[in-house]
Amino acid sequence: MKENRILWIFNAVVICILLAALSSGVLAKEDIKAPLLTGKTWINMSQDQKTAYIWGAGDIIDLEQEIMEIYPELKRESFAAKAVEGIGDVKINDIVSIVDSFYKENPDKTNLSVIRVVWDTMIKPNIKSGIAGKPLR
Repeated sequence: MKENRILWIFNAVVICILLAALSSGVLAKEDIKAPLLTGKTWINMSQDQKTAYIWGAGDIIDLEQEIMEIYPELKRESFAAKAVEGIGDVKINDIVSIVDSFYKENPDKTNLSVIRVVWDTMIKPNIKSGIAGKPLR
């Protein structure tokens, strides 16, 4: 029963994110060649869209953590586990502000994905080892 609920929540989150992105016209503004959202799109998004993107990413991370609790054999040092370790209880608006600041201070780096910016500025400085226990680079 709990497994069905998790799958339903995951599907609902993915559908909401896709519908929001498509209906907002953000995806239509640039030709996206990679699946990751970059600063080129981020800097043109509204505050609500940025918040929704980070919220959705957080929901996916929470979902993976829940699945690993249900199925302990899936526990590993994944991106999700490192995100929880590195970010902790930082508020969504604070994450959005940090990403905004990064792109404002580094206009030549708008080709970097938002997830990469969050990793480099918020997660990596606060973890002891990288994904799968690999050394940090």
